[in-house]
Amino acid sequence: MSKYHALFVFNPFSKIDAMPMAPALLKGICDSHGLKTTTLDLNIEIQIDYNKTHFATEIEKYLQFFAEMTDEAREWYKKYIKKVAQKLLDYDADWIGFSLLSYQSLCFTHDICYQIKSMNPKQKILLGGPGISQDDNIKKTYKNNKMMSDIMLETGLADTVFINESENTLVDMLVNGTKGKVQTHKQLTHEELNQVPTPSYIDYKTHLYEKHSKIFHLTDQAAAATITGSKGCVRKCTFCDVFTFEPKFVFKDGNKIADEMIEIYEKQGIKHFMMSDSLINGSMKAFRQMNEALSKRLPNTISYYGEYIARPKGQTTPEDYDLMKQAGCKHVIVGVESGSENVRNHMGKKFNNEDLHLMIQSLNKVGITQEWNLMVGYPTETRKDFEDTMTLVETYKDIKFPDMIINPVGILHLLPGSPLADTHARRLEIEWEDVKENLTGNQYDYWKSKQNPENNFENRVKWWIELLEKAYQYGYMTDYRFSSKMSIAKRLIWHWKQNKK
Repeated sequence: MSKYHALFVFNPFSKIDAMPMAPALLKGICDSHGLKTTTLDLNIEIQIDYNKTHFATEIEKYLQFFAEMTDEAREWYKKYIKKVAQKLLDYDADWIGFSLLSYQSLCFTHDICYQIKSMNPKQKILLGGPGISQDDNIKKTYKNNKMMSDIMLETGLADTVFINESENTLVDMLVNGTKGKVQTHKQLTHEELNQVPTPSYIDYKTHLYEKHSKIFHLTDQAAAATITGSKGCVRKCTFCDVFTFEPKFVFKDGNKIADEMIEIYEKQGIKHFMMSDSLINGSMKAFRQMNEALSKRLPNTISYYGEYIARPKGQTTPEDYDLMKQAGCKHVIVGVESGSENVRNHMGKKFNNEDLHLMIQSLNKVGITQEWNLMVGYPTETRKDFEDTMTLVETYKDIKFPDMIINPVGILHLLPGSPLADTHARRLEIEWEDVKENLTGNQYDYWKSKQNPENNFENRVKWWIELLEKAYQYGYMTDYRFSSKMSIAKRLIWHWKQNKK
């Protein structure tokens, strides 16, 4: 008899910050049904291991973008993947379930599944998560014009693939051994989301996160658990593809969210939380309930952070910000995107400059640190619009890191499934540029608009460099973030010029 019904594994490649929720959530569901399972975060373990080698950069690029490796690096990786496969098989689980956060998990997933099946063809393998579900949802194709999920099933490298949500069907699949593609409805309902058991992080190696997590100053490198208060988004930003896999906004009751945090703290000793929501204040009613419950039941005990949105004047009060602080909110990440109202209006952000400034000042007043995500090169963005963003950055230059973090995330990707690509592209006369090779790992960078010719690829990258330099000059960025993003931007420019020769 096997030791475990399932081993749930989180696969690389992902930024090391909070403990990943998917394996913990699946374990919580199985625990509630009496199934014996365990979890493992391979993402953090593998990144720690290869960073000890002198070819860490090669392996990282391979895992993310299928890049070529030197013979030395390839030999190390082949031996290492065999070692990892044996480690997983030693758990003696009926099922090994791999969670893929994004398409960047596909490379490792293919390699580890191939190695496991080579060593034990009878081992049953389950795949799930956005990295495999979105592959189908947005019709992204790979070799032979087939979905990655179909390739893995047809080649026998996976036995079962979950597409979309698995919470309602997981236990039945594990018990009955369902094989093939299991495609569920797009999302859980409000009622179903409230009934999902609390994630169990009991098997996670918390000491690894205390040493290696990268959540800035928020948790002082402590282990943080990931929880979900909602799915989907209340905004329909034109550049975003979230609606391809989460078309509706559904949320848990605020008291339920607080209950989960408190249960994890009391039973597992974890007091820091990352909320995976697209927006933690998507429902102000639930957000207030959560903050009220936490401030009453666990005052000054836990901390949390997550994605936040500036709301129109009157929707968020000074009392709301005070309550956030009392409940333990330490840090919010805000999709500001642009300093230009014209650009944000086209994006569908639904807040003006007055709303934005009120939010910035209110957060700063109560001592909640904030991080702005800014992008460059929205199709309608002109040089004047870009200068509005530069003015915004300059306006708050006295609020420096870590109280204020500015993250110029990059140039805009024209994502399939987004309103911008599906409905606005024709009106804006957007067409794909002729590029000899994929230089960034993202084919969606190379576009231009006949209506706005100054916003071409080269200028987008140059504007991004200007923004990076300004943010760094005013102390909004760490040396590491600045240097790494500048390196990417300069490499993009160099490759672009090489391709145009």
